[in-house]
Amino acid sequence: MEPRLKTSSKWSPLPPELVRQIQSVFKKSFGSHIGGGTIEAAGKIFPQEILISIGFRSEKSIRQSNWMISIGYQKSKDNVLNLLHLAVDAAASLFEQTFAAENDSEFPRLWEEVDFEGRKIYIQFSTANSQLESEADRLLGISEGSKIAQGDWDDDIDPEAIKAQLGIDDDDDEGGGH
Repeated sequence: MEPRLKTSSKWSPLPPELVRQIQSVFKKSFGSHIGGGTIEAAGKIFPQEILISIGFRSEKSIRQSNWMISIGYQKSKDNVLNLLHLAVDAAASLFEQTFAAENDSEFPRLWEEVDFEGRKIYIQFSTANSQLESEADRLLGISEGSKIAQGDWDDDIDPEAIKAQLGIDDDDDEGGGH
C-alpha cells in the first residue's frame, strides 16, 4: 500500500481493533456479495495523509479487488477519526460500484481526485492480493514490524498523540481483552 503523497514516509498503522471493526462492518453490509469470501483492511496515518485500503477476495480466488482511499489533512485543523470514518464511507460507496459493475476496467489504476461528501479525496483501484503480498514480504525478510510508528519520525510527530486522538489505549494495540 503506497501513499499518494511523495512526502509521506513516516507513518503509524491503523490500530488492529479499528481494522477488525472495518472488516466486520463490510462483512455485515456486503454479506450477500461476500459469501464465504474475505475482507482485507489496512491503513496508515501519515503526518499529512490518511491512507486506507479495503479489499475483497472471493472464496477460493487468488484475485482481490481493492480500493485505496487517500485523504490529505492538517493535524491542527482536521479530526483524524472523522476523516477515517469518511474514508470508510467512501470505500463502502466504491464497493457498491464494484459489486454492481460488470468488470473493473473503468476503475482508476492511478490516484484520481473525487469529491466525496464535500471533501476532496483520492481513490485508486488494484487487484493485488494482500495475503500473497504479505507472504512474499515474509519470505523476503521484509517486515513492517509491530511498532506503533514506522519510518524515520521527526521529533514534532508524536505517535502516542495519534493514538490518543483516535481514542486508543495500549490494550487495543495488543488486542487485549477484545
